[in-house]
Amino acid sequence: MEKADQILRASSIVTMDEDQPTAEAVGISKGRIVAVGSREEVRAVAEPGAQETDFGDTCILPGLIEPHTHPDLCAQCYAMVDVSGFRHSDVQGVEEALRRAVAQSEPGKWIFAFGLDPMLTENLGTWDRKRLDAIAPENPTAVMIQSMHTLFVNSNALTTAGLNDETPDPPGGGRYGRDDSGKLTGKCVETTSMLPFLRFVEHSEQGTYDGIAEQYRRYARAGLTTIGTPGLFTPLSMIDVFRELSERPDVAVRNVAYLRHHQIDETPYGPGDGSDTFRIQGVKLWYDGSPYSGTMLLDEPYLDSRLCCCTLGILPGTVGHANFEPKELADLGRRLRREGWQVLTHAQGDRGTREALDLYEEALAAPGVDDHRWRLEHCALISREDLARAARLGVAPSFHANHIHYYGDELEKSILGEERATRLMPIGSAVQEGHRISL
Repeated sequence: MEKADQILRASSIVTMDEDQPTAEAVGISKGRIVAVGSREEVRAVAEPGAQETDFGDTCILPGLIEPHTHPDLCAQCYAMVDVSGFRHSDVQGVEEALRRAVAQSEPGKWIFAFGLDPMLTENLGTWDRKRLDAIAPENPTAVMIQSMHTLFVNSNALTTAGLNDETPDPPGGGRYGRDDSGKLTGKCVETTSMLPFLRFVEHSEQGTYDGIAEQYRRYARAGLTTIGTPGLFTPLSMIDVFRELSERPDVAVRNVAYLRHHQIDETPYGPGDGSDTFRIQGVKLWYDGSPYSGTMLLDEPYLDSRLCCCTLGILPGTVGHANFEPKELADLGRRLRREGWQVLTHAQGDRGTREALDLYEEALAAPGVDDHRWRLEHCALISREDLARAARLGVAPSFHANHIHYYGDELEKSILGEERATRLMPIGSAVQEGHRISL
């Protein structure tokens, strides 16, 4: 056994080991735990003069793992005007926050806001370019909803970004909202439709570095020691930012990152390249979208409710859509399997999770490593049959349980209905089917 060069002591140490649930001390060698037990047991395997720290009455426990977060997007959002439902319980507060930002900005300067929340903010109403034009007539303005799947922009933003009523929807599932006459409403759904506007977000190398560093500190303060970043949204030239930050002792957060599929031909990184603190592990795909944008892919339509039609802008009969053509994704899946990438796919609806799993099954039939660890992300609605099939394929579900905590009432009463709401986030069923789930 390696000799410990550092000893941590506390009145309460939680080990997560059923055979030894608590301890008095932990011995560490070169950053790795080598001993857990009583003070005497740990000191017995320590180097002479090992550094010993007593944390007194505080509690030491293993670091938490956050398998799905976006430090680059979080850093950007914290720098935007906060219009979230966590901060503003009524629409007046949202509008006042935007007007303050306009008053503090020179004409022509971009204003970005984040967190618009039709569920947590009362009387939010309909948002479109006209409403934003009235608030910010001389500033290009973009307001993103809490789920990140919809962006509202004003007329100035459309003009500055070079979009007009003849601009087609972009590939990759993006949609531009249009009124009955075909005129752009300022609503942009899914990432590819937002990119013409988000490119105006401040992207200096130093600003990006500082923002992500502060986000790493937020993770650390919450007890997170490892994060998964499913989809890098910063330029690939800035991958080293993540690597450098994960090596800094003052942020101390490991990062397992996943490229977007089009980036694999633009980087020298291969599957698993990197170090113990930062590595590129796989590829993130987005098969469908969000319940709150009408883009989660369902077998049966969204409810015809006031929230759907009049606030979220989800038309009657909407069932969502896939962001890929089946053959396109099948070819991509086979390639990723062949090259050894771990694959994570955003899939939320019952039809979305089923179709994504169909494509996984086809790709995983090809030769490759047995312990591939492909995942389905979020899984708002997934059938018991598909959970069993996923278990057979070695595909793990990762559940975004906050949907229930924050929006359970709206999902049941206004978006999906009672029957489907009872099947949301079937975590217990997944465990019964033998899955090791993540949240």
